[in-house]
Amino acid sequence: MAARRSCFSRFYNWWVLICVCFGSMAMGLPFFSYGALLPYLSSLFYDLSGKMTSQAAMALQPVILLMGITLTGSLAGVLEYYMNVRLLNFLLSATYVLVIACSYFIENYAVLTVVAVLIGTLGGQINVCNVARLSEWNPRKSGAANGIMGFFMGISGFVGSVMCSAVINPENKEPILVNTTSGSDVIFVDPDVLSNVRYIWLAWAGAVATLFIPGVFILRPPTPEEVCTQDDLLGGDSFESVELLPRAKPAGPDYSVKELFKTPKFYVLYLIILILSLVLLTSTELYKFIGIEAINDDKFLNLVGAAGSIANAFGRITWGLILDRIGTKWTYFIAFFIQGPLTVALHYSKWVKWGYLANICIVSFCAGIFACIAPACIELFGSRDISLKYALTLSAESFGCVLFFLLQLGQEYFFSELVFLFLMGAPSLLAAILAVVCF
Repeated sequence: MAARRSCFSRFYNWWVLICVCFGSMAMGLPFFSYGALLPYLSSLFYDLSGKMTSQAAMALQPVILLMGITLTGSLAGVLEYYMNVRLLNFLLSATYVLVIACSYFIENYAVLTVVAVLIGTLGGQINVCNVARLSEWNPRKSGAANGIMGFFMGISGFVGSVMCSAVINPENKEPILVNTTSGSDVIFVDPDVLSNVRYIWLAWAGAVATLFIPGVFILRPPTPEEVCTQDDLLGGDSFESVELLPRAKPAGPDYSVKELFKTPKFYVLYLIILILSLVLLTSTELYKFIGIEAINDDKFLNLVGAAGSIANAFGRITWGLILDRIGTKWTYFIAFFIQGPLTVALHYSKWVKWGYLANICIVSFCAGIFACIAPACIELFGSRDISLKYALTLSAESFGCVLFFLLQLGQEYFFSELVFLFLMGAPSLLAAILAVVCF
């Protein structure tokens, strides 16, 4: 029995990795699946109220959800100073599941938008806690570790999209063109589809609760002795070679949080992450709205979302591994240089449905660079206070959300879809240049 406990303790960082991956998958499920849910919700609200909710208004919900994730994540770092980490993890996880389940009873757009704020707030704190635990237990090869975690977060979109199709529209009933109060819109009118929409919240809540359970019991900060004796992630030093010996301090910067605001690199990275959020929101939340004009096949569009999620998942782990090899500068340059033009190309590729699928997959793969935010912070600013550094950098996505919504309103009233997609994709080329020049 003692031997078993010793073996369990020796590989505790692997158990932490598994729990963090499950937790990231649970946290990401509502956000990365919301794009598949939006057309159903829009149709349901029209059926209940007789008024059509605009695309910009519907997209506001996942935008607010992401803003909640990015703005409130740093709160978890503060709470950890005053609360037991396991207790905090349990309270956040339980409340998250409860809020998702309670959405079953909501049939009002405004109320559901408020709930999206709460889901995002809780999700942001869970995400920062997960990143902190992963960094503490696997202090080396941070890009690979965060890439693996990001892979499972990306997979959550695949799981959620498949669940939407299976629960809401299992018979693949097609939306139809309807004359609404705002003009002509493609919506679902089948009563079976509309009555099934609310059940997706219960299905998601059950899946999220199942994924959270292992982490409630296992996730905790390591002791200093455990940091020294844990095997490195994905191989590395053996247990015998590092037994109770302190690691050498890695070469590189080691900024405090105050010093962070004095370095120009922080503001460059902040702008790059803001630009990334535009592409991320476009590929995860609008793929159905963009494609539905040309592709009148709901199951195929759900397949597009599922395939994009898988591509994003593989992108996260791939970019993490690449960053460990060639560093932040060239990793960011390659990803942003590819995703910019292909985001604009979505306007044209949607008329060839398999081309649209491939386009979404490549853009989503490149957007997997999201998983490299924490490793970039460690490389550029050091690992000290990584929870706060990561949360501060991630808050750039909140401003990206605001900009995304304003441009969505612009598309609604002033300019075309092509101009909107250009404004989403073109800044990525600027980000690629900034990464090379400034990092």
